[in-house]
Amino acid sequence: MHTSYISSLVIILIHVSPTDLHKAMFSPDFENTTADPNSIRTLNNILESINEKVAVPSQISFESDYGDAYTQSTQKHFFLEKMRDKTLKIVVPAVEPPYVNYVNFSDAAVTEKGYGPGVVIEILKEIGKRLNLTYEIIPASGSTWGEYLNGSWTGAFGQLVRGEVDLLAGGAIMEYDRSVISDLTYPFQFEPTGIMIRSPEKYEDDTLLIVTEPFSWEVWVITAAVILISGVIFLGMTNIMGRVYKEMSVTPFESIWVFFSIFVQQGLPEQPRSWSCRVLVALWWLASITLSATFTGSLVALFAVDKTNLPFQNIDQLVRLIKQGRFEIVMDENSFTRTEMIARSKLPVYRDLWHEMILNHKVKYVNGVSRGVAFVRANPGYALLGPMATLNFYAYSDCKVILLNDGILPVYLSIPMQKHSIYSSYFSTKIREMVERGFTQKWIADYRSYVAMQKINECNSTTTGPKRGASLGTVLFIGEFVFKFLKGKMNKGADTKPFEEITTVSPNSVQNVASIDNPYVIQLLDPHPINDPIENWSLRRRNILNLSLDLSRIAN
Repeated sequence: MHTSYISSLVIILIHVSPTDLHKAMFSPDFENTTADPNSIRTLNNILESINEKVAVPSQISFESDYGDAYTQSTQKHFFLEKMRDKTLKIVVPAVEPPYVNYVNFSDAAVTEKGYGPGVVIEILKEIGKRLNLTYEIIPASGSTWGEYLNGSWTGAFGQLVRGEVDLLAGGAIMEYDRSVISDLTYPFQFEPTGIMIRSPEKYEDDTLLIVTEPFSWEVWVITAAVILISGVIFLGMTNIMGRVYKEMSVTPFESIWVFFSIFVQQGLPEQPRSWSCRVLVALWWLASITLSATFTGSLVALFAVDKTNLPFQNIDQLVRLIKQGRFEIVMDENSFTRTEMIARSKLPVYRDLWHEMILNHKVKYVNGVSRGVAFVRANPGYALLGPMATLNFYAYSDCKVILLNDGILPVYLSIPMQKHSIYSSYFSTKIREMVERGFTQKWIADYRSYVAMQKINECNSTTTGPKRGASLGTVLFIGEFVFKFLKGKMNKGADTKPFEEITTVSPNSVQNVASIDNPYVIQLLDPHPINDPIENWSLRRRNILNLSLDLSRIAN
């Protein structure tokens, strides 16, 4: 039996009605949409069917064999001869990646576009090859999925109930009302409802001072204050100890610079002599090691881990913000299943959310998930509720929006078929095999890889940071020249010490010019050491810049 239908694999012939509606409907990948205010419907129009379902019992007869698609999957006989070489009419309710990326069953389209048509289309392609099926695409009528309104079904499910199509090519949420009027295949995906918001402003343009992010501003302020206070204490200690231990002499600026050098892990030009000053410097070294290790670890984590300050972390916090008037909900008007789940839920958090939606009108409906993403992207203070996997690809390709990790309202997705269809059991069996063997997850992962390669917007980047950094550097560069110029004007006319004129001369050069009638050169060659502590400190400080200077005359 298996050999007979495996050997009959042939290329699928697709018949698509060449209408403009098809071209507009089945455009591949994400649509470039904008937040159109005219596409937002009012709450009263949207909730008519929801209120009818919640308040009035449904007129549909619920005497059905729900689950036949699963129980019959164990049967050995699938009426293969009756199912082969047929043409099935299908309708695509919506293009929702990664389940329906585009509608084209040919392998050439995959090569041309660089990515697959989506999980649902891949499933139909595989089953079509096994049964030599031909798919005829029928345009969708009304709203995409449809709803039960005024005693009848509209949209794609209405076409399925009326027998106009054989199946719906899309990931339909499994619910009891739909199972009554259609056969729902084995679920190919377990999917929660995602919450998408606009990325916080800090996430995209606060990178000029990113090196300060490891510490809070309180830590930086306290550190700067401690450096200043320690510099003042060190200045006083050196002045007092200079009379007893011939301690190093420093200016107020040099005293502060000592502790700043320790903070940035730099060495000192001269070590203090007194034990009091040494203990103070040693304690600062120990503190700087701890601060440096903490700063380094936090900075590495900052670059390695995505850290974004979100306005809320879960549905409970979102509902709290909605009550405060800081957020509103955005949903797709073409699928009311998630709205019904919120309305029928008995959990307190969803009852509070439904209260805000129906009484305070804290919800907006847009035409399609792509328009919902565009609306949230352009307007802060809105949270889009939609299929997690679909929103994940939008968030993955555009850093202007962000998707929360935790989802809500989990559902199963399946392919709806006509009630009591002879294909239901066969489709369910093959879908189960594909799910168990990991094909559905592979198709999703392949499309995710394509989105990653085609991503245009680079997250964690900015164009304002380099401009500000260049401006700050230019100001500091010019300011230094201005400071030197003003300092030169103030010191103009002052006598320059002759010693400074030859501090950069090496000992050999000094010996070569010793015969020159210059008393200051002779002073350098004088073998008697200089006992003045101030002059000693001056020579030691100059030796930092000129290591060739002979310091043999400096008293120890």
